Amino acid sequence: MLKRQGLLIEDEDRAAHILKNVSYTRLKSYMVPFMEDRKSHKFKYGATFEQVYALYGFDRRFRELIFHEMEKVEISIRTQMAFVSAGSDHGYWYTNRKYFQNNAMHKSIMYRIKGEINRTDNDGIKNFQEKYSNEFPPCWLALEALSMGTLSTIYSELNPGKLRRSIAEYYGVSDTVFISWLHHLVYIRNNCAHHNRLWNKTLSIRPMVPVKPDKYFPPLTTDDTAHVYATLCMIKFLQDTVKPTNTFSVRLQALLDNYPIVDPAKMGFPTNWREDPLWKYPTL
Repeated sequence: MLKRQGLLIEDEDRAAHILKNVSYTRLKSYMVPFMEDRKSHKFKYGATFEQVYALYGFDRRFRELIFHEMEKVEISIRTQMAFVSAGSDHGYWYTNRKYFQNNAMHKSIMYRIKGEINRTDNDGIKNFQEKYSNEFPPCWLALEALSMGTLSTIYSELNPGKLRRSIAEYYGVSDTVFISWLHHLVYIRNNCAHHNRLWNKTLSIRPMVPVKPDKYFPPLTTDDTAHVYATLCMIKFLQDTVKPTNTFSVRLQALLDNYPIVDPAKMGFPTNWREDPLWKYPTL
């Protein structure tokens, strides 16, 4: 079928093996950039199966890079939430309705927390449960066991005030922006975890652009946030707080250089992005 549509396949045995293990359905979205007409599925002159598979390979490595960077950010966020809040109600603030905006939402959050704690195999929580009879562990243990989705919901449902602001201020943005960024991180994290196409995806959950961040952030527009370049800027901005010596910029540039078939413009990258202060001077 692909040959009839004009795709050049040099090694048919290799292509058949790939299709048996990756699937046509998954590869189809990576074929679109090489199509002349999407309705008829006709490929551009000279388009090859190897180009399609190379684009798929880039996206896989791209997601791996992002997931690796997000791990450091996620651990930091858990730590900061516990660090800032540990003195509130002896670490049991999250069980207290008064810290949250909505009673029904707090009940929903506690239901989620209970379920995730009961399912966890976290050593710290298991040890706590063996030693104490408390229904819930203190926040510095509980926050380590919760999903990023639950952490994001907890933060967004906190009453506006010092606790919420202090967490966001550590990362150099307002609490409103940080709520948006947490939602976006969860969205991107789930996309990576389920191995979904990301490189040229139009993002449905977009991060806010900070108006007055504590340090430089690229002058993105609202339209820019529909593309993954905005995600990369957000992660790099957070990483510069979490690990100032990070090599994210170096590795991102190397990945793009290794895949000249990829058009960064389709990912939202501006033409001169390497000259932007956020990316220009990576620290080693």
